[in-house]
Amino acid sequence: MCKMEIRIKTKSLGSLVIKPISKAKAKDLIIKNHYSHKWNNAGFGLYNFGIFREGKELETQCLGVAVYGYMKNLNAKIFTHPSPDAIMLELNRMWIDDSLGKNAESLLIAHSLKAIKRLNKNVVAVQSFADGRLGCGTIYKASNFKYYGKHQTVFLRNKRTKEITHHQNLTNTTCRSIYVRENIAYLLGDFEHFKVDTYRYIFPLCKHFKFKNPEKPYPPYNKGEYPFEWVRDRAKIKERLKRFIDEL
Repeated sequence: MCKMEIRIKTKSLGSLVIKPISKAKAKDLIIKNHYSHKWNNAGFGLYNFGIFREGKELETQCLGVAVYGYMKNLNAKIFTHPSPDAIMLELNRMWIDDSLGKNAESLLIAHSLKAIKRLNKNVVAVQSFADGRLGCGTIYKASNFKYYGKHQTVFLRNKRTKEITHHQNLTNTTCRSIYVRENIAYLLGDFEHFKVDTYRYIFPLCKHFKFKNPEKPYPPYNKGEYPFEWVRDRAKIKERLKRFIDEL
């Protein structure tokens, strides 16, 4: 963890400090406070920035966190750049305590992006996805991210526990324990399915960065989820589950 810290004096929020925090603390804050209560990806937490009130700067006093990590698919050819070492990161998770107010989100994003640019010259852009259940990404518009369109993501809600899972957990065999548990629940009919609009925003850190698709006008405000019946090949799922279980 680097020693970089940024001190800001604001009229409405007072004196604040933004600085790196440990991955362990970032994970703890996200699991406790983020609406998803999940730390999904092994690539999460490459850079973690906390926000504090001046004079209350211990990790235990952290009032918000921005978590940056690798893209899910590092080999995806979704942008061009002259440097062969250029990478794009993702703003994986962000949480701000209500006591700080909404403007703190923009401050944390803006200053942590500047810090990343100083820390790693190979990072040429940062992308983030706005979850349509909460809105269409107003905070990214306020933070001068560029908008590159939306797609729909399938989620499943467990009818008994109300826990929500991403459809990739039922199709990605990399983590077999999750794959087995989620697909057994699917076969038992434990899930209700729905789609959500997912909005892609990107903040270029270098003028030579170019995304594969053209920039679009910011979307109109919208939020919600859409019922959807995800029909899959049940025989194929059972066959794969049997094979995985036999290999245990």
